[in-house]
Amino acid sequence: MARFQDTLTLVPVPRSLVDDVARALLDVLEKASPNDDGLDAGADLPGGVRLVEGEHLTAGARYRVVPEEVDDENTYADLKVVSWNRTGESQVEITADVKGHVVNMRAELRMSGRRLESLRVEGDYRGAGPLRMLLRAAWEVEGRFEDWWASLGPRTTPPISLRVKHPFAFVSCLVGRGEDDDGRWSVQSKLRLRGRWIARPPAAIGLLVMRSRIRRILGRALDRTEAAWNGAVPGMVERGLQERVTVRHQVEVKPVSREWVEDYMAALHRHIGELRVENGRLMDTSADIRLLEGEHIQPGARYRIALEPNSETTQHNETTQHNETKEHNETGKKRRTESLDISVTAWDPDGSSRIEFNSPENARTGWAELDSAEKPTIVRAAFDGEFEEITRLKVTAEGDLERWWADVGGSGDDRPAFTAKVEQPLGEGIFSIAGSPGEDDRWKLDVSFTAEGRGWARPLIAMAGLLSGDAIQETFTSTTDEAATDWDDTISKAIQAGPDLAAKTTLHHLLNESAATAKPD
Repeated sequence: MARFQDTLTLVPVPRSLVDDVARALLDVLEKASPNDDGLDAGADLPGGVRLVEGEHLTAGARYRVVPEEVDDENTYADLKVVSWNRTGESQVEITADVKGHVVNMRAELRMSGRRLESLRVEGDYRGAGPLRMLLRAAWEVEGRFEDWWASLGPRTTPPISLRVKHPFAFVSCLVGRGEDDDGRWSVQSKLRLRGRWIARPPAAIGLLVMRSRIRRILGRALDRTEAAWNGAVPGMVERGLQERVTVRHQVEVKPVSREWVEDYMAALHRHIGELRVENGRLMDTSADIRLLEGEHIQPGARYRIALEPNSETTQHNETTQHNETKEHNETGKKRRTESLDISVTAWDPDGSSRIEFNSPENARTGWAELDSAEKPTIVRAAFDGEFEEITRLKVTAEGDLERWWADVGGSGDDRPAFTAKVEQPLGEGIFSIAGSPGEDDRWKLDVSFTAEGRGWARPLIAMAGLLSGDAIQETFTSTTDEAATDWDDTISKAIQAGPDLAAKTTLHHLLNESAATAKPD
């Protein structure tokens, strides 16, 4: 047998925060009730969770989880509720089978009113195949949180323990709390390793030879754990469990004059009107854009943009498409031609301009409008529909250019000039940009994003902010910095080219973007 022990000095976590997380998880489980069609989560979560017996989270309730992306009847997980009491004891049993690899688990959670008392998970694994007698393991994990935060004193066993038993090996890890040092936890860990059955003698020799190497590996791992914990926990404690997760960052970017923007918008509006239409097809673009109704860019005009290769392809592509269609029909899947219809409801350089779009079966809809191309002050846009076949998004955005020019001129009003609201079944977020004068005549931008969950997902957003707040902030910061760099580069080139040429370049990219999208993978 080999024994290793070490002591870590860790930033403490308030018990109230751990209790808040435990209650939030219970809220999620109780509110996310499955129905006949699966987990009640709008269109976001896969419908692989089914309540097959009893009532949700009552003794005897049984669930089956079959991942939709796995087409194998031998891959599933069954979960049975033995008891459920969010202020007392709750037990669940889980059996999972993945192509003959079977896992059995039993989890027991004890709450003392609104406080987390203990959590115990035990289980075993049985493998498949000719070596299945060796592919076996059993484990026990226990955390007695009441004992962890209790006043220090003699204990029969450490409050956190892990034991893993294999036919040829046994591993145990005990974690206890020693005397606190300067407000920090002194955490003592003890690890034991030994062989079992016929592997006991060779394991003893191997552990004796490798003892120093194992100690160095464990020491480095514990050092990394201590550094990661002490780096992340202070921020978590400061943030706490908040329903709204907010990230902010400030950057400075190259400015552009109001006169330049007005000239650019007027030129863009004019060049759109100057596009050529021949035989019902928009020229000056490699995209397949057809004028279906009305006159070009006049109110009532309707266009269709093909987002898939059209019928004017080679016979080979036609045959391939026929075979693909046949395959989809045979499997019961519906194939839908990808296209986008665009309608012009208003188009006036001195007044309002508005376009609307929608895809087949209204899978995606939206609109964009500008109050004036000559003197733009308000720009609005909206989108509602499927996004990358993962979720359904609803986005509304508005830019108040009059406020923007006042802000960057030093009005002292820090209200955002640009805002966007993003909604989806599990939550919503607000993105905003406020401007003010920066150094060396640059613009100073205050960029922020606030996310909040909906219904049963509300605690999930809160826990994401608690556990990953630093990572979320770091990602937001780097993304904003990259966007600022891209802005500086683009605006420098646009100013050098002039508003008219910059407008032509923008239009060229817009018209050919759909052509790139239409190319087959």
